[in-house]
Amino acid sequence: MALASLHAPIQPSARSRLLDLMRTRGVVSRVELVGATGLTPGTISNVVRELLADGLVREVGQGRSRGGQPRRLLRLCAEAHYAVGVQMDRCTSSLVLSDFGGQRVAEMTLPGSGSSSPQEMLQLLADRIGTLLFDHAVALERVLGVSLVTHGPQDQLAGILLAPRPTPDWYGQPLAPELSRLTGLPVLLENDATAAALGEQWLGAVAADSFGVIYMASGLGGGVVVNREVYRGGGSNTVEIGHITVDASGAPCPCGNRGCVENVSGSAAVVSRALGNSAFRDRLDLQGSPASTLTDFRLIAEAANEGDGFARSLLLDAAQGLGEAAVTLVNLFGLSTVVLAGPGFAAAGPLMRDGIAEVLNRAAFNRELQPVDVVLSSHGELAAAVGGSLQVLRTANTAPAARGAGA
Repeated sequence: MALASLHAPIQPSARSRLLDLMRTRGVVSRVELVGATGLTPGTISNVVRELLADGLVREVGQGRSRGGQPRRLLRLCAEAHYAVGVQMDRCTSSLVLSDFGGQRVAEMTLPGSGSSSPQEMLQLLADRIGTLLFDHAVALERVLGVSLVTHGPQDQLAGILLAPRPTPDWYGQPLAPELSRLTGLPVLLENDATAAALGEQWLGAVAADSFGVIYMASGLGGGVVVNREVYRGGGSNTVEIGHITVDASGAPCPCGNRGCVENVSGSAAVVSRALGNSAFRDRLDLQGSPASTLTDFRLIAEAANEGDGFARSLLLDAAQGLGEAAVTLVNLFGLSTVVLAGPGFAAAGPLMRDGIAEVLNRAAFNRELQPVDVVLSSHGELAAAVGGSLQVLRTANTAPAARGAGA
């Protein structure tokens, strides 16, 4: 088995186009596949015949007759293959096991990478992946691969991080090659916000062909889908919305910029302001360590949802800054939909969604033509891991010549 390069847009074959459609639509007929793809009936019949022979698709009955021969219905064989998505953040990590149809089979939450060395964290991930597969009776040869989803900047081709976070030891570490060695599986490195965008596009509730994603974990990232293709630009570190300047006189950022929205409105910035109120800090028992950022942020969000005025003001102030950055995102790509994904928005989504939407629909350039819809991810805090597993399913070569026995 093999995973395609992530540096260029996927050029789908007829085979992969049909698999994608069946993944999103469930049960379909050959006639529906012709209409949805524009491919000829002969091409559809040939490809479906291959997929049936390879055990990737099965016939599941007949549709209602419309005056001719009843249409035979097709569905992906969910158990044919599996994929693992791993979201790794300083504060928390998640594993998702998905079947060949893209449906979540199992999930697991782990500690973040903040208190571990790269070697310790990768070993933990490998052990938990093994546990997840064993517990659900998934043979290793049925797993197409693993997507390791992290913050940027990254060198995806080499599978390494290009940032000294959470500690300097992580800079330049060959994360994907080492995790591949530990698991015995192909591993690709993916950006967290891009993975979340991919998951929303193919398995989420967003109907728009073009939309943006703001991803909030311990950091802040962005992704864009344009005309149903994930935008990757000329490399692996695109749409870094967290490093848009919203305060030109603000504090310097390690990225080299000043007043970045991540440092003004990200989860760590919200927690930092909360810690400055000693009574509030003590009442919520905020810890204030980098590894506890998301736990502290969740406590603030819970207080806000319960009506605490100070907590609400913290989140609404953050939403203002995020809204200003989202305006830039929407203006650059001409978007009418923005999705909020990741652990931060899973905790504080409704309140921050409304604040961000208010800014967007006051300041976005195209607001008179198309009001901007701000929605929460349908995958919550697992959005990046779900999208990572889907990336494996869509890029793995499942053609007969590329597979080993039983794979």
